[in-house]
Amino acid sequence: MVTGSPIIQFGIASEGKRTACWRVRAGMRQPELFLEREGYGKHFHFSLHASGRWHMKVSREERVSWVRPGEIVPGYTRAVGVVQPVATAVREDTPPEGAVLVPVRVDADPTAFSLFIERPGANIENSWPGKNAAGALLVGRIPLAAGAGTCCVVAREEPLQVGQAMFPRPSADELRRMREALMQGPLIVTIIGDLPDGAIGLIDLRVDEESVLATL
Repeated sequence: MVTGSPIIQFGIASEGKRTACWRVRAGMRQPELFLEREGYGKHFHFSLHASGRWHMKVSREERVSWVRPGEIVPGYTRAVGVVQPVATAVREDTPPEGAVLVPVRVDADPTAFSLFIERPGANIENSWPGKNAAGALLVGRIPLAAGAGTCCVVAREEPLQVGQAMFPRPSADELRRMREALMQGPLIVTIIGDLPDGAIGLIDLRVDEESVLATL
């Protein structure tokens, strides 16, 4: 019997509202992973291929590429970090079926989700990365194809370092999507960066509406 690919969907919830969920899906034939944010799978997604050559595509065009980082400790590779501040919990609709929403206080630090690739033989019996040292919560774990190990998603609160980033002016198509998004509610964007251990970092942020309208 053919079944669907194993998936984990995750986000945070606070005071009755939630963030957009991220979904990580395991390939059915190759030990690879695919990551996308809720509602944007047809526009952009991340592919973590078995070859170790990973990339992000926007409208089928490769925009970001990187190489699978080394193991941070024997058996464990952090592939991606996803950060969601409480301010991005603006949705009141029903989350995707099976999604795990981590409850957080309204004044909590941002929630950092980490996607780990665990090779066969790693200790996964009643354990997960960061359980003891960082107090991380287990969000979910799915098998990789061909017996290549597992993918584990964990979460913990941690402060977001203050910083700034400069971006080019949005294209006409991007401005159109921003206008459409503002008509439906607060505008949430994802910025991409490199993490010290070689993983890629994805930070969901709520954009100041007045600033955006002035730009548009």
